Amino acid sequence: MKKIGIRDVARAAGVSITTVSRALNGYDDVSASTKARIEEVVERLNYAPDTNARSLGGKAENTIALLTSELKETNESGFVYGLIRGLFQQCTESECEFMLLATDVARQKKLSFLQLCKKKNLNGVVATGFRTDDPYYHEILNSDLPCAIIDMEVWGKRKCNVTIDNIEASRKAVKHLLELGHREIVMLNGLKTASVSGQRYGGYVSALLEAGINLQLDYMRYCDFSEKIAYEETKKILREYPRVTALFCASDLMAFGAVRAIEELGMRIPEDISVIGFDDIPIASYISKGLSTIRQDPYLMGSEGGRAVFQMILGKEVDSKIVLPHQLILRHTTGAAGK
Repeated sequence: MKKIGIRDVARAAGVSITTVSRALNGYDDVSASTKARIEEVVERLNYAPDTNARSLGGKAENTIALLTSELKETNESGFVYGLIRGLFQQCTESECEFMLLATDVARQKKLSFLQLCKKKNLNGVVATGFRTDDPYYHEILNSDLPCAIIDMEVWGKRKCNVTIDNIEASRKAVKHLLELGHREIVMLNGLKTASVSGQRYGGYVSALLEAGINLQLDYMRYCDFSEKIAYEETKKILREYPRVTALFCASDLMAFGAVRAIEELGMRIPEDISVIGFDDIPIASYISKGLSTIRQDPYLMGSEGGRAVFQMILGKEVDSKIVLPHQLILRHTTGAAGK
């Protein structure tokens, strides 16, 4: 069966392709009678507009995608969902189409970033969850497509990084532990290939050095942002270093693993060990009567990322780095050392 196209609609309605396009895109310079005739033909021929086609003399429809490499079977942190909500709202306000795309390293090797964007007819991308060794990360940097990347350093034409000040946020979290009298402070960090891991470690180191505390390299453990790995590493380090009195975790999920390990070891939080996380995910307020943490807002990140991409699509200049606010949230998992 032949696929009905816009030319068929125009021929049957006795008008130009441009008139059909403008009528279907809601332009008010098409008379009511002509619009009604076109709509009747569309219904009779069962014509479905090609969403891959761009404006044929009509209103161009920009499409912005959230491109993520961190969709998992479960998403306890809710971070990606927050980004989706924020970007979708911004796309709605900017009258852009929103698209959600997921990828992984295997897919990135089969289809380049530019091929993906061309295939999906994307005008811009907000990217999240990428590592510094992912193929798409470097392809994004080398492309001319408007892109906002969450929590990763970027450079080049029409690129911006949407983030918080991860160094200062981490320094603030560790400084809180120091003010409570803690001196033996362990850091459970994320992935070695994640930009934020280096930044958050920088904040941890900065706070310790400012307090005149010698850095112990074995006090920093990579846990890949995994609750399970953090649980295992916490048990190991508390057995190896019984003088440790506090843990700074680079994500709330890792803090949950640490809390579980501490409780299984028969220790009390915060009387024996203090724990502070990072993100302030929804469940954080329920863990151990409330997890002390750093709050960041993924909804705002998605919204501001979308706003920046849309401005770049319009040909406007945007800052290469958009730094959003964060907040230290104090609950019940941090207390005075030796309490």
